[in-house]
Amino acid sequence: MIAAEKPDFSGTYVLTGSKGSFKFKKDIVWTLSVVQTDASIEVIKVMDGKQNVNRFPLDGTEGAYMSSGGVAGKCKVQFKEKYLIWDISTTTHPQPGGPAVTMHTRERWELSPDLRKLTIHSDVDFPQFQRLPISVIEPWSEIYTRN
Repeated sequence: MIAAEKPDFSGTYVLTGSKGSFKFKKDIVWTLSVVQTDASIEVIKVMDGKQNVNRFPLDGTEGAYMSSGGVAGKCKVQFKEKYLIWDISTTTHPQPGGPAVTMHTRERWELSPDLRKLTIHSDVDFPQFQRLPISVIEPWSEIYTRN
């Protein structure tokens, strides 16, 4: 059996829709610029004029991560079949002077068959609160169209 080729996510995308708990606002422009090589992936996200740049190895090792809100963390990125899987951990202080809380985000990037649409499925959990019967943040999807 021949191994499937890894999809190339390189390109520039504009947010055009959403599903789930994320509410897309048409008056705010979000763009993604992605540069993918065999060894790494760089993502430049611009949200309403504010730029955020992250670059990660594609071999499954951990890289430094910075959220759009300026929270530092770690991220592993790797291919799983036709998907690009992002495993992001950040530690925040939701309340000033309060305890640190670890937030775990998992993103699954998927390109449409015609390579024109990028869908990012996101799911967030808080490892120290796994025993609670509630979901703090509901899953969502961001839908981007390639320029």
